[in-house]
Parts: sequence; structure tokens; C-alpha cells
Amino acid sequence: MTLANNFICDQRAEQVINMAREVLGENMVLMQVTGIKFSENFEESSAKLEAKLVEISETKAKKRIINGEGVGLVDACFDAMLKTYGDRFCSLDAIAIVDFSVSAHVSSLHARNSDAKISARLRVKNSQNYEYAFECTTSSISHSSVAAVQEAMAFFINAELAYVCLYSALKDAKERNRQDLVERYQNQMATLVQATSYEKLVHRLKA
Repeated sequence: MTLANNFICDQRAEQVINMAREVLGENMVLMQVTGIKFSENFEESSAKLEAKLVEISETKAKKRIINGEGVGLVDACFDAMLKTYGDRFCSLDAIAIVDFSVSAHVSSLHARNSDAKISARLRVKNSQNYEYAFECTTSSISHSSVAAVQEAMAFFINAELAYVCLYSALKDAKERNRQDLVERYQNQMATLVQATSYEKLVHRLKA
């Protein structure tokens, strides 16, 4: 699946994404929100979101309808993602927004500029206070904002999946006394552990 938006992330996030891709291969989870229904009550500071989400893993596409509520678009989108994936991925429990901004790429060649490209930049932190930045650019404020949240969620999901995979591989390598593999897996896990809720995840794996 190719994303319909221009997505970039900071160097720290890119390092984790590359490692997760190396470990997971076709098991890497890709997401694309293809449409939303959004309503907001300004007097009550409340919003509701219904989104169509396509999730691809192992070359198979799964369509979902996700729903969330919040005080605005980004909050409602976070709520919808957490309701959908929070029970399965414990790393999502502790992430929090550090900063969110929207900017327009205005050109002097257009008189009105209301069709300018919009970039939404989201910076989040996890339970260990490591921060990661994600930026998406589309022709819509809502699309860019939702896509930034979507990419942040996919980032933590894939980091956790990759860590779980390496945890199992490391255990096997130790049992087979393969020190070369033990060192390799430990180095890979050292990159991923910054993006995962390590204590919760290890507790779940041991259980």
C-alpha cells in the first residue's frame, strides 16, 4: 500500500521504523485512513469521529470502521485508535502529545490560496519520555492531522511487534547457545526498546 500523503518523521523515529521493517518484513503493519465523518459541538467542546481505516499486514488488507470522541479532531482520532488497538498493544497506553502544529504552504502565484497544501506535525512521547515527531502533508487540514496520528500509532505498533519477534528469537538463540545471534538480537532490541513500553511488554511476554 502506498500512502496518499507525504509523510516524514524525525531521525530517531526513522531509525526505529527501519529496524522494525528489517525484523518484520511483510508482517509490518501499514495503515491508511481513507475517509472520516466528523462532527464537533463548539459550545460543549466535544467532537465525534468515525473513520474508514485500511490496515495491511502479510500482504492482506483489512478494512475497519473506527470511532472516537474527544475535544477536537486530533483527540477524537487518538481515542478511536486507542479503542481499536489499545488492548492488543500495551505501548499505546502511555503515549502522549508533546506538540501539534499545522502550517500552510502558501504560494504567491495564487490569489486565494485556500487550496494550499497543509502540513500537520505531531510530536509524541512514550512512557520513558522519548520523543518522536511525525509530519504529513496533504491538501486538507483534517486529512493531514488524521494521517499524522495514524503514522504515530503505526510507529508504536510496529516497534512493539518487532520487539516481540526479537524477544522470541533471542530466547531461542540462548537455548541453542548461538552467541552470535544473541548479540545481534540484543543490539536490535536496544534500538526498539526506546519506542516500547518495556516493562509492561516484558511482563506480558513472561506471563
